[in-house]
Amino acid sequence: MRVQYIQVAGAHYRALPVFERSVARVSAKPDVSALTSHFADHRQYRQEKHAGSHHRSSDTPVPDDRIESAHRNRMAQTLLPLKLVPPPLREGVLLRPDLQALLAEVRLHPLTVVTAPAGYGKTTLLAQWAQELGRTGAPVSWLTLDVGDRDPALFLAYLIRAFQMAFPALGRDASRVLSSAASLERDWPLVAGALCSDLQRQVLSAAFLFLDDLHQVIDSAVIGQILGYLLRAAPPTLHVVVASRREVHIPPLSRLRTEGRLVEVRQADLHLTPEQARQLLTIQGVALSDEELTTLLARTEGWALSLQLAARALAELPAERRSAFVEALGGGSEQLLSYLADEVLADLPSDVLEFLRLAALPPHFDADLLTAVLLRDDVPYLLRRVRTLGLPLTPLDDQGERLRFHPLWRELLLRGIDEFVDDETLAAFHRRFGRQFEMRGELEEALEHYAHAGSVDNLERALLERAWPLLNSPRRDTVRRWIEQIPVERRDANPELLYMWGYSQIVSDPSRAAQIIEHAAELFRRSGAHARELRAYSDLATLLFWQARPADFAAVCVRAIRAANLARDAWSRGAALTCVAAMLAIRGRLSAALRVARHAAAHPLNPAWHWLLAMIVTSIHNQLGRPDDALAVVDEALQSSQIDSNDRMRQNLLRQRAMALYQIGQPAEAITLALDVHRYLLDYYRDGTAGVSAAQLALLLSLQGRFDESAFYIAQARAAFHDLGALAPLASLQVIELYNMRGRGQAARAAAAASAFVRRLDEVEGVAPDLRLRLLLAIVLGEAGEHRQALDLLQTTVQQMQHRGYRLFLASACLYGAALAGVCGEGALRDAWLRTGWTIAADDRSRFLPMMPVSALKDVAIAALRTGIAPDAVGRILPHHVGDEAVELLQDALNDPDPSVRAHVVRLLGEVGAAAAYPALRLLLKDRNPAVRQAAEESLNRLVYRPPYPLRIRMLGAFTVWRGDHEIRDREWRSSKARQLLQLLLTERGRALPRERVVEALWPDMEIEAATNNLRVTINRLSKALEPDRPEGAPSAYLIQQGETYAFNTASDHHIDVVEFTDAVAEGQRADQRGQRTAVIAAYRRAVQLYGGPYLPDNMYEDWTVVERERLALMFVESALRLGTLLLEEGAVHEAIGLGWRVVEIDQTQEEAYRLLMRAHAALGERSTALRLYARCVDVLQNELGIAPLPETTALYHALRDLR
Repeated sequence: MRVQYIQVAGAHYRALPVFERSVARVSAKPDVSALTSHFADHRQYRQEKHAGSHHRSSDTPVPDDRIESAHRNRMAQTLLPLKLVPPPLREGVLLRPDLQALLAEVRLHPLTVVTAPAGYGKTTLLAQWAQELGRTGAPVSWLTLDVGDRDPALFLAYLIRAFQMAFPALGRDASRVLSSAASLERDWPLVAGALCSDLQRQVLSAAFLFLDDLHQVIDSAVIGQILGYLLRAAPPTLHVVVASRREVHIPPLSRLRTEGRLVEVRQADLHLTPEQARQLLTIQGVALSDEELTTLLARTEGWALSLQLAARALAELPAERRSAFVEALGGGSEQLLSYLADEVLADLPSDVLEFLRLAALPPHFDADLLTAVLLRDDVPYLLRRVRTLGLPLTPLDDQGERLRFHPLWRELLLRGIDEFVDDETLAAFHRRFGRQFEMRGELEEALEHYAHAGSVDNLERALLERAWPLLNSPRRDTVRRWIEQIPVERRDANPELLYMWGYSQIVSDPSRAAQIIEHAAELFRRSGAHARELRAYSDLATLLFWQARPADFAAVCVRAIRAANLARDAWSRGAALTCVAAMLAIRGRLSAALRVARHAAAHPLNPAWHWLLAMIVTSIHNQLGRPDDALAVVDEALQSSQIDSNDRMRQNLLRQRAMALYQIGQPAEAITLALDVHRYLLDYYRDGTAGVSAAQLALLLSLQGRFDESAFYIAQARAAFHDLGALAPLASLQVIELYNMRGRGQAARAAAAASAFVRRLDEVEGVAPDLRLRLLLAIVLGEAGEHRQALDLLQTTVQQMQHRGYRLFLASACLYGAALAGVCGEGALRDAWLRTGWTIAADDRSRFLPMMPVSALKDVAIAALRTGIAPDAVGRILPHHVGDEAVELLQDALNDPDPSVRAHVVRLLGEVGAAAAYPALRLLLKDRNPAVRQAAEESLNRLVYRPPYPLRIRMLGAFTVWRGDHEIRDREWRSSKARQLLQLLLTERGRALPRERVVEALWPDMEIEAATNNLRVTINRLSKALEPDRPEGAPSAYLIQQGETYAFNTASDHHIDVVEFTDAVAEGQRADQRGQRTAVIAAYRRAVQLYGGPYLPDNMYEDWTVVERERLALMFVESALRLGTLLLEEGAVHEAIGLGWRVVEIDQTQEEAYRLLMRAHAALGERSTALRLYARCVDVLQNELGIAPLPETTALYHALRDLR
């Protein structure tokens, strides 16, 4: 299977000596090992440009820690942090108990929609709810939306980040997919699916997502689909609260409304009551009669913003004129607001009015910004005056320094600005605002101001100097649109701008991006900016590698080396060496390529060159059969956050990991990983990379005998390679098909085709053959009975492998050849290859022989044991190939008359943990040879296995198992029944379950014989998941099997959250009986923290979980209510409220929880909330149980109701 499927023109080969000579010039090793990012690279570019030169003048790279830190924070830097926190509540904000009491309903429903026009207090209400939820310990995520968030990529980026504010570990996979998806219009389900998977795993108790100003984005069909998906796929513990100026139409809304699972707050619900309106007027020192107040409410319809402005206007009027002012109010909302605004503005001093109009130009501002732009030193004073005047100014941070006008008020202020300043002056203000925002790193605001000013020069400059970091974020399409606003002739004449434009399209339109970046690189070359030329080639090379365009890739490597030799700095040396390594690999000089790659790795490399180097090196290691080296390179590359966060780069590296896993004897894990990788790559690509991935997967499936599945992926790969006209990859597919043909029983036909195909393979592969394919063809011939022909092919192949530095595949070729040589009667060749193959396996500590037929392996293994060649290697390799048969083979060798052979075999039986060999080993304790006796004693001692890690098990709220710090993921379980078997044994821990009980629980509808066979397979899978390194045959440390009974070993080293929870509850109960109040609170606090949710929620409907689930839930309810009562007495009211709601979420009919919540809210002075809770309690008890509340609940209600 070719990994570097590259054909290049002869001119590139002829140029290779030039590149090799350049190695001496560029391989001086500096004392650095750094990576860079676009951000660091382009920051240096700007500094050099400012200094008057496009050339780098220093070999000193940006330090690792600074660059890595910059990358980790890049997403946070490109997303505005103030959008992700609720706006702080203004001092003196109007408290509305009726609306605050609605929070009880919000907690109990999956979706709450607040709909009303601007100025009705939606944001304030949501902020109050969020603040109250936070006080009770509930996780809160907040996102304020604006028009720019209609871009699906940006919306998803903000949504992920909003969740991460409450759950930092959530959304990593979603972020990777987001950074790599080509079109969010099509690929958004990939991102949303990854996000919802994380939500289901991590949001185990009530959490809240607030989306403010949803009307700004809801017109986007894609965003509507994303929100609909979120509401359908999110866990029931997630409650979503949205605010919008317009009706929201999301697909699940109608269903939720019909099911009574939707809370709707409409405009009428937000109207101010007479009492609230009077409170607002009092703040401004205005007193109205009841009749005047009624008229004011009727004219303003309880609209909070208009009432606020009316209060401000009334405060400036003498008392005798206020009634006439109120009577004059009328008209629609816009006319009313305009009238009130005119009244307010007319009374403002001219200097304040002038200040307000200019301050309204930016979407938000602070005193420093306005001072710098308006060039006046009285800005703080004017802002204080504006606040004193009661104008609608909203703080955006807790300090109240960053501010914005209410959108409607800002719109009214800007309407008259044309009459206040001329166009030239207005443009100058916009340019100054743009410059200030640019200096603050708020690029999009700066660009908006430059666009308003019509300043193309500033727009272009700001993009060149500031936009590169955004191109590695979901804002890349926004940057692209800004670049496209620059006149075409200017854009095409500026190589840096052209490069940025091309880079912005790498994900969405890679072919066009390649053309643009190539043109930009040529412009850099003409201008002598060779460092920038080289940087462009790094992205172009990566892009071409992704697209599997080998000839173009090689040509770019040639140009990159030439550019590097002109740039001549540390960065360019690393890039040049990477390209030299690529060219050597292309020509088949693999060992030389690795030597050059080691030099390249010692130089600073940007992420693109770093990734390319890792791909080249891992491809070579996998081809040569050095899987441990390949895995180490993959792991090192993924340590770079720039590479790990780019899912295209990550998945391609994981593809290499899958091949390495196969080579170390983990074929099942390799195929599972390769399938996952291919699914992702198929989402990203429809070109060569998808073909390479499909071909690799087809090979792995074929080698495991899964020929029908292999054929499916061969067809996928062939379609991709035909489109590319790639002959070598097509040839590799034919080899896999011949192997499949042999496996399906058509050996003679496969052998005939293989004989003719060898010459064809030489023609298409040229100077860089993948010798693994020759080995595969030899196996096709040999297993079809064409022993002599296969042996001849292997003799040529072994020579070439030795010359090119192959290791693991050379061992396989030699050992398979040794088996064939024995059949052909060539004893000397058999002995030579037997020794060579096993020596390589021993020296490299190999655990697996890829492609090796089992029958041939058995033959050469027995021969090695009898001749004493590398017995340790035989012992390591046999179990991975033949499983339990390895023990039988080794036991047969115990009859060898040579005591040294018997001693070797005995040691091997101990190392593989062959419990089945226990009787034979005991007999050998009486062997006449002391070496054999000692080996037998040592092996018997090894048959006891103790894992080097504790098993940590979570069963409350989710089922998760960790081996030490390593979480056992789905692919390691290999079967949902393996998880269920462990869950059953843990549920019945301390008891041995008969086989009939187990199969009845797991396979109730299956015949006993089939179910028993399934149980045997499932136990094996479970054991491998819990103890992957346990020697074959060694007793399990965690599972006890005695006869036909099964149990979990409670004496093993393990920790279970259920046990820790019940122990904490018991400790609290004992302390309560002794009257130790502090100890009670501490123990119950620990218990409620441990209770992450219902017991085994993924088996909610299995009979064997019901009793335990109800027992634990009852323990939690009793503990939480007792703790809540104690905390309420201690004055920790909000913590008590949080506990009360946790109980209600588990059991809405739990009356004691309602009483706790009623008392707690009453203690906070929130009587209306307490009364609403009683009403909710009455409804739930009646609807669910058909009963009325207990007398003590009713008595508490009457006591609270009668309070005044």
